[in-house]
Amino acid sequence: MNRFNFFGFVAIVPFVWYEASAEDWSQFRGGTAMSVSAGEPLKASPNGASVAWKTQLPGTGWSQPVVVGNKVFVTTAVSKTPDRPKGMMAGAMDPSTMGRAPAPKDPLQWKLICLDIEKGNILWEQIVAEAIPKYGKHASNTYATETPAASNDAVYVWFGSIGAMAAYDHSGKPLWKQELSVQKLSNDFGTGSSPVLYEGKLFVQLYNDEFAQLVCMDTQDGKTLWQADRSSGTAWSTPVLWMNNGAMEIVAAGKGMVIGYDPQTGSEKWRVGGLDTSFSCSVVADKSGLYMGTSSPGSRAPIMAVAPGQKGDLTLANGAETSPAILWSNTKSGAGMPSPIVIGERLYFFGNTATCYNKRDGRELFRARLPGGTLAAGCPVAVGDTIYLINESGKLLVMSATSEFKVESEIQIGSADEVFWSTPAIANQSLLVRSSDAIYCLR
Repeated sequence: MNRFNFFGFVAIVPFVWYEASAEDWSQFRGGTAMSVSAGEPLKASPNGASVAWKTQLPGTGWSQPVVVGNKVFVTTAVSKTPDRPKGMMAGAMDPSTMGRAPAPKDPLQWKLICLDIEKGNILWEQIVAEAIPKYGKHASNTYATETPAASNDAVYVWFGSIGAMAAYDHSGKPLWKQELSVQKLSNDFGTGSSPVLYEGKLFVQLYNDEFAQLVCMDTQDGKTLWQADRSSGTAWSTPVLWMNNGAMEIVAAGKGMVIGYDPQTGSEKWRVGGLDTSFSCSVVADKSGLYMGTSSPGSRAPIMAVAPGQKGDLTLANGAETSPAILWSNTKSGAGMPSPIVIGERLYFFGNTATCYNKRDGRELFRARLPGGTLAAGCPVAVGDTIYLINESGKLLVMSATSEFKVESEIQIGSADEVFWSTPAIANQSLLVRSSDAIYCLR
């Protein structure tokens, strides 16, 4: 068991669980929305969008802000010594990344913070845990990279670096806590996989160098309902919920394979293996298929589309590019960190470049370098046919979701010394962007 202190917890209190509404942004990438907002477009035009408020946050974190109603929830890790995350290039050149990153010597505080979406003022904050992490992390990562998940009644936080899972109501009252295994990630890069919320269940992906489990927990008390084991191997992706031929599936992408499970029982429905790398990004899906692409140094950077309604082992035979289950596949195309987004008939991948495919046959429609060539680490989000992508330097790119690369506008957010790796959130006609220092609200 992990040794960490929880502050202010009370006995488990029964509560009624309700889904957040479709116009909320209640978990990573909006949950089943997969980064496409169901709400109305932003109040301001892309060229006229401006910062409505900015709120400085204590500590650091790459967790995405989530929104239910008029409340914004975000997590952070606060250390006694400065621990500001670095951009990709600066992080790669940091001496700590040349070997195993050292673990901190002093305890960190992991916090859940609630803000008002209209004015940005902090309504309350709770110390979830205080501990010394067992493992270090990459200089570009944080100890609060996992995005919380929220219903209309509660918010759930997960910190893989100390194995801490906890639930609070919307007023900040503690509901329950559970301890899961501390995550030992490849090369001590640090954790990143977020919990997923669905019909009173929490799905937590524990894919690390020692074991690999997809755990389903009861939102009422945090107790484990089922656990699906697979071969060990690190992955930073977050599971996705895929409505597949009228039935919901929970799909988890890990080292070497992607597996679809029944969310009620944890039974495996299908798998695609033969992948020569793991996943930093998540997959994306719509009613026509599930689309995956991943990349790492030395890999073949695979990309493929899985048809809905499949059962069993769908792994392609050696040399095959398609099958009745695999609509298309390719190599040297997979993404790095940003998860893909699908809008209409087009599938988009981002990183240093923007690449667009026809989702039906995998035909490449365009490949273009992003303005300035600056990396985008956070996932794209969209409202209708407009895509918003923030690069690590704080430039918000507003693009048209067409078969041609078209940047409508570029909006600079924050200062030159801030780093932007967090995925934006869209709710209440607001775009929330988190930096290494603060949260910005654009309208």
